[in-house]
Amino acid sequence: MISQIFTKTWMFGTAQFVGISRTDKFSFILSCVLLVTSIVMAFWMRTKKDSIKKNIQKRWRALFATFGVLGLIWSFLRYEYIVGISSHIVIIILYFIALIWGISILKYYFGKYKRQLAEHEKQEQIKKYL
Repeated sequence: MISQIFTKTWMFGTAQFVGISRTDKFSFILSCVLLVTSIVMAFWMRTKKDSIKKNIQKRWRALFATFGVLGLIWSFLRYEYIVGISSHIVIIILYFIALIWGISILKYYFGKYKRQLAEHEKQEQIKKYL
């Protein structure tokens, strides 16, 4: 199974040559889950009043929505047997870009966001007693 992943036919072939595989179905389902998650986060964000928490949620929502839509487009192209952009290497590159984007959000979360949140809570505490 793993040895088939690194073959030229699997990486660069269209579904016409290799058929709709489990990885294609997995990518479609993952894209749907990401898109639904971004929609749920959009409705959930409407209840939040804190702009600092909204900022981090907007970043995650943008990541999920972007790669949900791109994954669905790729799945459609794969289903239509579009040569070149429907190969598995494209979705692997997209997932790699999503991983880098997610890591940058985590860096922001553990760095700048924590400081901003602490400063915001400190300001709220000061306003409470004034």
